[in-house]
Amino acid sequence: MTGPVDERRLVEGREETLRKCYRVLEAYGKVYGAERFVECKSCHWVTSCGLRFVKSMFMVLEELARNDLKSRVPLTANPRPPQRSIPFVEKLVGRYLYSKQGRLESLLLRLGLIDPDAFTCTPYYIGNKPSYGDILAWAESSAVIYANSVLGARTNRNSSIVELLSGVTGETPLFGLLLDENRKADWLVEVKASSKPSPFILGGLIGKSVLDGVPYIVGLDKWEFEEYELKDMGAAMAVWGAVGLFHAEDLTPEAVENGRKILRGDHKVLRVGDEELSKMRKEMEARATPGKPDLAIIGCPHLSREQLDFFARELSEAELKTRTLLLAAPKIAREFKSTKLYSKLRNAGGDVDSFCPLMLTNIPTSKRLKILTNSGKLSYYSHAAFMDTPQLLSYLRGE
Repeated sequence: MTGPVDERRLVEGREETLRKCYRVLEAYGKVYGAERFVECKSCHWVTSCGLRFVKSMFMVLEELARNDLKSRVPLTANPRPPQRSIPFVEKLVGRYLYSKQGRLESLLLRLGLIDPDAFTCTPYYIGNKPSYGDILAWAESSAVIYANSVLGARTNRNSSIVELLSGVTGETPLFGLLLDENRKADWLVEVKASSKPSPFILGGLIGKSVLDGVPYIVGLDKWEFEEYELKDMGAAMAVWGAVGLFHAEDLTPEAVENGRKILRGDHKVLRVGDEELSKMRKEMEARATPGKPDLAIIGCPHLSREQLDFFARELSEAELKTRTLLLAAPKIAREFKSTKLYSKLRNAGGDVDSFCPLMLTNIPTSKRLKILTNSGKLSYYSHAAFMDTPQLLSYLRGE
């Protein structure tokens, strides 16, 4: 009799936990005016660090796992905390601060993580790549804006836990950027620079200007903006403002499909020229602190394989002035490490890793480190000093 009783309790526990998931999602949706749920096809989890102080998160994850509930859709997670490629003091403090990392990863695997190494802010590079029009439950600002803009999928910038509950139920509240009306552009951004603008600087300027608006950007197509440049531009928009979706004329799928018909009739206009970009660059660079850098970090968001190859080639021909880390998804980093180019990069003073650099700068003792980055996201959120890519490469090579 023990077996059937235990099985019944398990079923009852699973049903009660599932009801809790729906109650949370219903309350979340009501705040934003959602009237119903809609099927979602992918989930990306944002809280990927096992902070020893975050007890409530573990309570939720453990209840889900205990009742054998898991994501019904592909599930990936944000990058891990730093574990190896950082100074000794930060390693020690980080091990204390993120001491529940193993426990977190074990729970995420039980909840349906697609791979033990599926920890990256670029899930679309490792198998969690939605199709045009798919409804998602993603969190993490750069992943959200990429999915909405570059892929033409649909997701709100969800809070942690909410995205996982949507994955477990297979449904998410219908509101915000999931709706056609809210994907229309309320800003026309005219880029009239004399040369190709830095994705991070342009993205920061647009984000700061339009805040949580939806920009329709014209003028990028003449420079052949690459997919990864749209990724980096979007990441900066999402932190310098709160942009969750942009359209780029002749580049992003909804702009290609609809053209300027996607602009609202009462849209505002932002004109971006050399003067505006120069002012934005100076503002981003002004956050730097003086002194010789201890570390350079490239890859926030994580680099694509194409970017990883590019930076490694650029940095492997001469001894680097400052120790440099290139960050990419574990799968991409692992594949790259089997190449001769990786050996050349190591010999020059560089390396490749897959951690989240923000989790390094969150370690209290890291404030003693002077960090350089070309990322308009990392420099916004932390004490890392911004230097645009061409200047950073020249500096690191001692030119």
